[in-house]
Amino acid sequence: MENIDSGEPFYERLHTFLNASNSETDRGRALVAASLIEEMLEEVLRGFFLDNTGTKKLFDDPNAPLSTLSAKASACRALGLISSEEFRDIELVRKIRNAFAHSVTCSFDDDKIRNFAGALKIGMSSLDALEKGHKSRVDDPKGRFVMVTVSLVSSLYNRAHYVKKVRLTERTWPL
Repeated sequence: MENIDSGEPFYERLHTFLNASNSETDRGRALVAASLIEEMLEEVLRGFFLDNTGTKKLFDDPNAPLSTLSAKASACRALGLISSEEFRDIELVRKIRNAFAHSVTCSFDDDKIRNFAGALKIGMSSLDALEKGHKSRVDDPKGRFVMVTVSLVSSLYNRAHYVKKVRLTERTWPL
């Protein structure tokens, strides 16, 4: 990763994410990935909503309605800013994160986590098409989690850029 152009903010962020993920415990990996995805969903939403105090309150006020990963993912999906497949995988990442956050003994080898990770799909279709046992197939839950979260982070980074092009504008509505 040393040859990444550090002048590009996305690559700096991705490099930081990968380094943090690689040096973390399973718990830390799940928390870091979910945190970055949540941050990026907020950027997508802020890029779409009007740039005003009402938008800021949705995220920043005490008990703000868009202060959780779940709320941000649901809002993005309801507004068509993420696909149903992205939403499904973000929900699985959230469930994995929650499992790690609420149990000190949790690992990617636990049946519940293994099942959640096995259901992750974004960016995996080519590898999933390979026969069982193929050396490039990723059935390991931790490996699958890492690959899918990198795919999600990559697509969400670009999404914020494109969403800003169709940002909501102030309107006057008939009485």
